Formats: sequence, C-alpha cells, structure tokens
Amino acid sequence: MSRAKKPATTELKDLNRAFLHCSDHLHTLCRLEINDRLAKQDIKYSQWLILDCLNSHDIDSPSKVASQLGMERATVSRSLDILESRGLVKRTHNTNDRRVVEIDVTAQGRKIAVMGASRLEQVTQTVVAGMSAKDMKAVSSFLATIRSNILTKIGR
Repeated sequence: MSRAKKPATTELKDLNRAFLHCSDHLHTLCRLEINDRLAKQDIKYSQWLILDCLNSHDIDSPSKVASQLGMERATVSRSLDILESRGLVKRTHNTNDRRVVEIDVTAQGRKIAVMGASRLEQVTQTVVAGMSAKDMKAVSSFLATIRSNILTKIGR
C-alpha cells in the first residue's frame, strides 16, 4: 500500500492561505445570512447552530452538543438557557440519573432550525455556483477528510 506523497512547502503555504481565507469568509457569510434570516426570532448564529445540531443529529445532551460543535460546555449551557427561556428547547433531568440533562427541541425550535438550514442551503448554492456535480462531490470528500483529520488532531 503506497502512502500519499507529502505536499511541498510552497504548496502547503498556498493551501494554508487559501484555506484560512476561504473558511473565514465562508463562516462570516453564513453567520451574517443566518443572523439576517433569524433576526425577527431574535436568534443569533451560535444559538441556531445549537438548535440545528439538536434537530439534525441524534444528540440530546449539552456535552454532546459541545463536542459536535467544538464549543465549550459553559457556552452551550448559556445558549441553552436563552433557547429554553424562549421556548425553543426543553431540558429535563434523566429519571434514572438526575445529573444527566436531556434536551428536546420544541416545535417552534424545529421551525427555526429549519428556517436557518434553508438559508444555509441558499448560501451553499451561491458558493458552489458554476461547479459541476463531480466537483461538488470531490470538494465534499476533501472536506470530510479535512474534518476527520481535525477531529483526530483535537482528540474527538
């Protein structure tokens, strides 16, 4: 089995610049678009990320949300306080172990999660405009590899 050849230093520098600039701009665009779409609901991007995570994944605890999103547990807890006060999530203690907190997204919370996801899909369509299906599949594969490498590096 052959190993992938390591990129040259110049290639890594170019990739580093391109990746950092692109990821920063993409994050900014997503944040601005989600904030704009959810302004009437008084929901910020970071709060929507939590709603979306709970709504889209088999996740039901603050620690799992924090791990999935790469957030601090305290940050997730503060955001859950806000989301719960607005009736978008409901936290309950596990009947077998009161230390375990379980989170459920309410119907209104699911509606807002979907609204944000819809805007994110529009952003994605804008970002990939002009790319073929083959190119999009390749980018998706590259990003999955990058994500896996990142999660391995940070121990998740």
